[in-house]
Amino acid sequence: MAVNILTKIPGPNSLTLAKRRAKSVSKGHGSVCDVYIKEANGSILKDVDENVFIDFTGGIGTMNVGHSHHQVTAAIKKQLDRYQHTCFTVAPYEGYIELAEKLSDRMPTTGAWKAAFFNSGAEAVENAVKISRSYTGRPGVLVFSDAYHGRTLMTMTMTYKEDPYKKGFGPFAPEVHCLPYPAEGIELDLNDISFNPEHIACAVIEPVIGEGGFIPASKSGLIALRKFCTKHGIVLVIDEVQTGFGRTGSFFAIEQFGVNPDLMTIAKSIAGGLPLSGVLGLGKIMDAVHVGGIGGTYSGNPLACAAALAILDIMDQEKLPERAIKIGK
Repeated sequence: MAVNILTKIPGPNSLTLAKRRAKSVSKGHGSVCDVYIKEANGSILKDVDENVFIDFTGGIGTMNVGHSHHQVTAAIKKQLDRYQHTCFTVAPYEGYIELAEKLSDRMPTTGAWKAAFFNSGAEAVENAVKISRSYTGRPGVLVFSDAYHGRTLMTMTMTYKEDPYKKGFGPFAPEVHCLPYPAEGIELDLNDISFNPEHIACAVIEPVIGEGGFIPASKSGLIALRKFCTKHGIVLVIDEVQTGFGRTGSFFAIEQFGVNPDLMTIAKSIAGGLPLSGVLGLGKIMDAVHVGGIGGTYSGNPLACAAALAILDIMDQEKLPERAIKIGK
């Protein structure tokens, strides 16, 4: 009997994948859409049923240069042919160092900046807290209403929304204090506070709230916070996990506020969907941690660093921050 070897064997459809998911994947990890993606290119997604979608989420802000950008995939493949992973803690490599150099050079402030890399936005924020505590010798953390900082114990405590991020997961980390987010029209009152500012290690704030409705901070509010932190020796941490890499019309959102951070957290758009995050900061603060105090097995993975370096080039070549302004208008 003749067999047509060119006959395409049908793959799974969304319904069959949904049934398999129900049997094998925790219900706690929900999804917004009930489609299952097969291919992605630029801003277009194709699912297993051959439906085509415009992607307005970009992996929740990770795909700022688009899906499957040829320069990113080429950089990953080139690194993959050399080696996948060695662990920077054990056997370091140039890609991590080059990425630290290039990101530090892009900071919109003067002074010597350094970097450390991790896996997720939550890890970056949590390590920013650790670094701040090492530098100041203080325990307290100041955050703001409607913030989203992550899902670890510390960052979940720092996150404002109860459902779904905190519901049923307590008790939470101590020494976390919250003030109203200084959006336009909301004055940041730093005189009426219920905590001792001399006990605060860091103030962590998003230049634009993500989970709270994409609301920018007021310039006057951030300037007032900067003055408050300087007066009391508090490390000002600007959380750019969601805002960074061109989304607001400048490479970093904080460039538009005239405020100098002490530390900055980055993730999401840094490596085109590969797990990578970082803390950038003034050298004297970044070096306050004892040797071995920060790091991780996969932190700054070589493939992710290669992707991140390619993305920095693309940002410049395609003028994506400027394009964000044009599209925004």
